[in-house]
Amino acid sequence: MKDAASFHAALQGNIDCYLETVPSEELNAWADRGWAEDAGLGFDESCVKYLALVLLDAVGSSAREIVLEAGCPARVISGCGEHMLPAVPESVFTRGMEILCNICGIEGERSGGTLALGIRGDSLELNIERSGGLHKILLPPL
Repeated sequence: MKDAASFHAALQGNIDCYLETVPSEELNAWADRGWAEDAGLGFDESCVKYLALVLLDAVGSSAREIVLEAGCPARVISGCGEHMLPAVPESVFTRGMEILCNICGIEGERSGGTLALGIRGDSLELNIERSGGLHKILLPPL
């Protein structure tokens, strides 16, 4: 398994790569392809790509919270309401949450941590809360 620093670097790299895209469109197109992995992209990299696209969508929506649960669409909640992003296959979700928890040092069924991200020259600190299979990502006011 990769260490947290390399997963964090991969997440940051994906955020930089997809910064000029419309993340919801990327996710919908990927879902339309049956979540087929891009050529040369390994399973862990696909899971990191999913996380990056969800995070970018939330930042672009000025969201205050993301709710992630296996088998469910990702719920992005802002002051203006909420919207859903496509539900990924459970294997991608499960591994993605393992990677997120690894980056943040989250252990145990009920725990929390912080994820630092650099986006467009700014640094954001996101609070991650895990309760069983439910993961919440709390964003600072944007």
